[in-house]
Amino acid sequence: MATVNIKGDIIPNDLTWVYEWFGFDHTSPAMVKTVIDEAAEDETIDVIINSGGGYVMAGQEIYTELTKNPNVNIEIQSLAGSAASVIAMAGHSRISPVGMIMIHNVSGRSEGDYHDMQKSAEILKNMNAAMANAYVQKTGMDRAEVLRLMDKETWLTANQCVEMGFCDEIMGEEEPMLMTASLGLQVTPDMIEKAKAEMAQQEELNQLREITNLLVEIDES
Repeated sequence: MATVNIKGDIIPNDLTWVYEWFGFDHTSPAMVKTVIDEAAEDETIDVIINSGGGYVMAGQEIYTELTKNPNVNIEIQSLAGSAASVIAMAGHSRISPVGMIMIHNVSGRSEGDYHDMQKSAEILKNMNAAMANAYVQKTGMDRAEVLRLMDKETWLTANQCVEMGFCDEIMGEEEPMLMTASLGLQVTPDMIEKAKAEMAQQEELNQLREITNLLVEIDES
């Protein structure tokens, strides 16, 4: 049995280094694909979800990768929010009695004139429609109803998830687990720049140490 842990922010592959630098939990498509590729042909893949979401396209990529495998079992232990809720639609699923799913509209940043703003709005609407496909396929709900739930940001309890078809079953009675939910990404653009500066400074220190060691060796010889 192989295990995929969907935890922390869901991020693109090229942001992995930033999260590793700060020591934050994260999940990237490459991390998920590695587990899938290393699993035996008929091996069951358990997907454990504890995430408030992240980058929508990274979530879509993970969802698509998981749907290729017929042996995927989804387990929502705490929160499957935003992009993580899309991943939760990728196979047979069960949810903890204290678990939740949150679905909402895609958000993003944009700048420019009113033409740019209108274009950005259309892109966000289309991305909403793309995400809704996963929910519609899993639940069998009417597309308009799914989009309405996304539009008002909907939080679903375990019972509601099963009743509405977002999950297949509720896990057996368990002890309540500590849950924290942060729907904002942990790493901001400012933090990325900070990480770059810190890494550059560390590199300078390493070079200085190498030069110092070299001078000591020359002096001793």
